[in-house]
Amino acid sequence: ERPPRQIFPIAVKYGAVSGVILLSFVLWVGNTSTDLALQSTAEQVNLNGSEQVLLISSLITPFWADDSLPEEEQLAAQQQLGKKLNAFITTPGPHKVLDVLVLDANGTTLIASAWGGDRLRFRLGDQIETDLLADTGVRVREGTLSDGNRLAPVRSFEVELTAAGSSDKVGSVQLFLSAVAIERLEKSLQEALWSQLWTVILLGIPLVLIVGFLLTRPIRRLREDMVQVSRGNLDHQSTVSTTDELGALASSFNRMTRFLADAREQELHAQAVARDLSIATRIQNALLPETLPEISGIEIARYYQPAKEVGGDYYDVIDLPGDRAGIVVADVSGKGLAGSLVMTMTRSLVRMAARIQPDAASILGEVNASLSRDMTEGMFVTMAWAELDHDRGRVRIARAGHNPPLILRRSGRVEQFQPEGIALGMDPGPIFRRSLEVSDVDLAAGDSLILYTDGIVEAMDHDGEEYGLKRFARILQSLNEATPDDLVEGVLADLALHVAGAEASDDITLVVARRELTG
Repeated sequence: ERPPRQIFPIAVKYGAVSGVILLSFVLWVGNTSTDLALQSTAEQVNLNGSEQVLLISSLITPFWADDSLPEEEQLAAQQQLGKKLNAFITTPGPHKVLDVLVLDANGTTLIASAWGGDRLRFRLGDQIETDLLADTGVRVREGTLSDGNRLAPVRSFEVELTAAGSSDKVGSVQLFLSAVAIERLEKSLQEALWSQLWTVILLGIPLVLIVGFLLTRPIRRLREDMVQVSRGNLDHQSTVSTTDELGALASSFNRMTRFLADAREQELHAQAVARDLSIATRIQNALLPETLPEISGIEIARYYQPAKEVGGDYYDVIDLPGDRAGIVVADVSGKGLAGSLVMTMTRSLVRMAARIQPDAASILGEVNASLSRDMTEGMFVTMAWAELDHDRGRVRIARAGHNPPLILRRSGRVEQFQPEGIALGMDPGPIFRRSLEVSDVDLAAGDSLILYTDGIVEAMDHDGEEYGLKRFARILQSLNEATPDDLVEGVLADLALHVAGAEASDDITLVVARRELTG
């Protein structure tokens, strides 16, 4: 599978995001700094203008409010006041004074002016609210000045004049300061802000891209490492050794590749084992009788199902001298390949002993002696042997630690036979021979001999409940008139109903030999 097309590398994404954040930060800092600087300058202008207008108001005597003063003296006082006002606009200061006006109580009559009252034209706007001048009584307004050639920003500072010893308003003083300093500062700050933005765009963003490229270099190396592993090179190890998350990721990547290499070795081993199991399964299936020899007067049906690929159960039907026949069912304690090997060895020993030994006790004794020499510690074989005589009316049963054989009578009664005997391979000979007991059982026409392994009676459902010998006997009783094939199918159907799909834990072997009904 081809990897997706790489449109935007991480370094580009990192640079773009960092650049946007950097530009936003510069804009925020620039606007904040501009607002603070303009606010500080405006407050300085307001403070300077209010101090000057208060100073002027303190030096003015409202002579125009004295009606008893002769007109000549009022004109002289008016000229003298104009000279005082003119001195303020010519005095150097941090902010240029454009004009000073003294008005009457109504604010309509000009008493005095620094410029004569007709050389400058002011257009004022709304009043500016400032906490700094709240207690001074000075009103501040912004506006523009026109001298016939240009417009310039201006601020007006006005304070009321009162008569001596009275709170009655007799006039007001208006002082006009130039606000060009505020305009120049705003312009210079905006130019500085744009300069910073261009610096960030031309220098900052490329620097961020370079840093992003350097920071993401371990990621690119990790990507190359992953490409190597994806091509099957599980011995490849990453060389990224940073002390951050990427270094930890590279370490995890190296551990993963080692685990993958181990897993591949285990998979190859498992495949080899699977091949061996497949061969063992074919060999075992070949060892089990594909077709059973015909025994006159006896009908036989059987079923075999290993729990794993290969099983440890064994069954066989063997022709014996004197028109006799032997039926054997065995169960090896081990499972898998070990059980299969022991089962194969047991089959060979049983067939060999059956050719040279005269009876059941001798056959099982010979098999036990051979198995005991070669059996691995902890392993053993249980076996049930049934020997039919020449007229089929008698069965000699031997049991070497195996499940007790059953006789299903034609009447429906189920009989269980438990002759003594220990498992094969546990004792070299004396104890085994002394404990082995052979029982004779009559087999009437229509009666069936049942040999089986514990995979049937110990089969469990999902709750862990075993199938059990009682249920096995009940289903046999209900099938007392069935043919051996139908009996096997009936038992298997009832067993499947019990386990309800639960996984089998042991091999299942069932052999049914029924004496035919005579005409």
